[in-house]
Amino acid sequence: MTETRPAIECRGLFQTYGDTVALDDFSLVVDKGEVVSLVGPSGCGKTTALRAIAGFEPPDAGSVSIGGRTVFSEGVDVAPEKRRVGMVFQDYALFPHMTVADNVGYGVTEEDRVERVAEVLDLVGLTGMDHRLPSELSGGEQQRVALARALAPRPEVVLLDEPFSNLDAPHRDRMRRDVRRILRDAGATAVFVTHDQSEALAIADTVAVMRDGHVVQVGSPLDVYQRPTDPWVASFLGESLAVEGIAEDGVVKTDLGSFPVDGSVEGAVRVIIRPEWIIATPAANGEATVIDLEYYGHDQMLLLELADGRRVQARVGRRPVLDRGDRVDLEFQEAVVFPRD
Repeated sequence: MTETRPAIECRGLFQTYGDTVALDDFSLVVDKGEVVSLVGPSGCGKTTALRAIAGFEPPDAGSVSIGGRTVFSEGVDVAPEKRRVGMVFQDYALFPHMTVADNVGYGVTEEDRVERVAEVLDLVGLTGMDHRLPSELSGGEQQRVALARALAPRPEVVLLDEPFSNLDAPHRDRMRRDVRRILRDAGATAVFVTHDQSEALAIADTVAVMRDGHVVQVGSPLDVYQRPTDPWVASFLGESLAVEGIAEDGVVKTDLGSFPVDGSVEGAVRVIIRPEWIIATPAANGEATVIDLEYYGHDQMLLLELADGRRVQARVGRRPVLDRGDRVDLEFQEAVVFPRD
């Protein structure tokens, strides 16, 4: 049986800029055909990691392999144009004086240039726009051209750096879905950097969460959201409420109620509850008061105040119809429990 090598393998990357540590033992493995989102707070090293893979900035130490070929290690530093990496930049970086076709075909060999350009333009939904200039395109269309240009040379991997940050919200959501489809249809391996948690969860097969220059958790969107490795990951990947509790005999007791827990967890714990894990039921003498609400059409976010003054967020459906000042009873359906330090 032939062993399938990872499309990308980074091991122990370190990168410093003066006294600032950008990458601190950064390691990541991306399988062929996988779409991975690299997410984390500003300054955690996401873009530095992407640039190290692309070859734009050689790390101080560590190794990078692409398609089983070492492109960076001690004594090895393959030039970016020879790494078989397609790059989609935040500002698209299109040549303004060149047509769409010339932009897309920039890195394609002469033999199949015309055919390949037509193929990828069809893939990204821009057939018939090959003679236009970038200035004649919308932001979303420019994004598609940038993606087509990255895919045209048939790279081993595609790297995308904050690819949707220049688009407004409606176009951003639509483009996110389109890019996911395009990458799937192309069978591409991709890593994209974002600081938007919902974006990272929505588009990727695998989410790699970064903090302080290294990856702290890798897993499916469901895994990292429902089963975070620690309270920091839980709070970073979405709204959450943290309460203290005591675990004993498979039950965690808190001042908000009791939760079932793995019987191996005992003693002092921290309980993380997400807003959508809370049911709010209207009640004349309910335990919480609606202080504020945000209505989104498909659901609503409630800001609730408990009797002790503590405030809790609950994400509920379109029903019940509530208003500020209404009283509700709360039911906590799920929780994630961590041993307390």
